[in-house]
Amino acid sequence: MIYVVIQFSAIFFLIANAQLDNFNLISTVLLILSLLIGLIALANMKISNLNITPALKKDHQLVTVGIYTYIRHPMYTSVMLACLALLLTNTTLINQIVMLILIVDLFLKSNFEEKLLSKRFHHYKNYQKKTGRFLPFI
Repeated sequence: MIYVVIQFSAIFFLIANAQLDNFNLISTVLLILSLLIGLIALANMKISNLNITPALKKDHQLVTVGIYTYIRHPMYTSVMLACLALLLTNTTLINQIVMLILIVDLFLKSNFEEKLLSKRFHHYKNYQKKTGRFLPFI
């Protein structure tokens, strides 16, 4: 799917253009926070749910516990925080544009996923009202 191609292209671009010698405290904190959110999300989700494409598996289960109590897409939050940490090491205009493309892509990808989840799980709309998409309470 095009969302995945854009997502991974943007991630690889930001990794390739990061200047690791410019890592500072903010970049380090963002990267650590990204790793924590990603690991917590992996621990909370059912491994059978893990899928890089925006599609539901036959036995997909809606996870609403742990970090998913507060954030509907913590894996995307993790990706954005990690890429922001990389961007802060090299803030050229092209890197900023690629970061913006990544954010828009993840927003559109999450919209697509949420439509699928709403069709499969009738209580998903209530879950949406109680949680933030990428950040708690937003």
